[in-house]
Amino acid sequence: MPGGSRSESPNLDFLRAVAVLSVYYAHALDTFGLADLRPSAKPDLGWFLGRFGVLIFFVHTSLVLMMSLERAELAGRPLFSSFYLRRFFRIYPLSMACVAVVVFFHLPGPLVEWFHPDRLTILTNFLLCTNLFHKWNVMSVLWTLPLEVQMYVLLPIVYLLGKKYGMRGITLLWLGAVIASYMPRHVSGRFMLAPYIPCFVAGVASYFVGFGSTRSRLPSIGWPLTIGAAAGIFFVLRSRTHFEGSWIMCAAIGLSAPLFAELEFAPLRKLSAWVARYSYGIYLTHMYALWTGFIVLKDQPVWVRCAVGVGLSVGLPVMFYEIIESPMIRVGTRLANQLPRATKSRARPDARFGAPKGSDAAERANARAPVESSEMES
Repeated sequence: MPGGSRSESPNLDFLRAVAVLSVYYAHALDTFGLADLRPSAKPDLGWFLGRFGVLIFFVHTSLVLMMSLERAELAGRPLFSSFYLRRFFRIYPLSMACVAVVVFFHLPGPLVEWFHPDRLTILTNFLLCTNLFHKWNVMSVLWTLPLEVQMYVLLPIVYLLGKKYGMRGITLLWLGAVIASYMPRHVSGRFMLAPYIPCFVAGVASYFVGFGSTRSRLPSIGWPLTIGAAAGIFFVLRSRTHFEGSWIMCAAIGLSAPLFAELEFAPLRKLSAWVARYSYGIYLTHMYALWTGFIVLKDQPVWVRCAVGVGLSVGLPVMFYEIIESPMIRVGTRLANQLPRATKSRARPDARFGAPKGSDAAERANARAPVESSEMES
């Protein structure tokens, strides 16, 4: 979530920060030999932290992008083309740059040794579709991005279904996704997204039950406590092959998110906003920061290794944000804003709740509707 300091929800900043830091700490444990993240290993603490972080990324992504689709609709922009255009410039430039660096310099890394990928493998890594062609990822963290990109294709459709059928439709969609995840392996092998769709739908449900539009009645301290409790459920039910614990944990976070007031502790808000701003860069570069600091320089003094590891962990995301992420986000926003208007912009959104203009629900939606901001998007 770039631009976290200007986002409309400190609670979402916090969720995003917890997600990326969980992944970071998982790979740090593996780098220090305190966890084993190989697919053949048992799901230990490192595996739990990494998978927990990824799953709440999915919840966060779909919730934030529901709000992005609402903004596009309120502004009168074409829903599908503007959404896909902005998604492309948000996700692909930085991932392509990282893949290019890894391929050009033949960089090995934690969990993925250099394996001289063929042209099709390189192309599928650039296009974030390795799972569809059964190709290896040149960076281990890339396994989640094809799932997000493929879910992007569905989200505008899900948004329209939610507008029409409300939570009843979203619930049926969640149940259908759960059933689809039990497809035989020979049917679903290329469709890795299937068991993760309920996790994304949990974020969609959070939007349609009223995130940001209903008055939050519970104190803000309950938000981090709820995330911790959901993590505990997932830890108890963790499994590499069964996803029920993932679905329960994501549903608990998504459905409870609208209940809590925004976090008020200023230092926590600022830290969460900073981490959220650079989270995409942290996610893509942290393994190489750790690898350089603590494996490549393993014979150096401890203070040198720590300085390099921490310095790269902070410096690489900030650098990539300033030279790639932020400029490309602005390009995507500018191009999306130049698309022909589908409808006149509306001052009173009533579609989310299916409420007539002037009704209480419409007024709540109007009070919540944010100004256009690419900085909020996951």
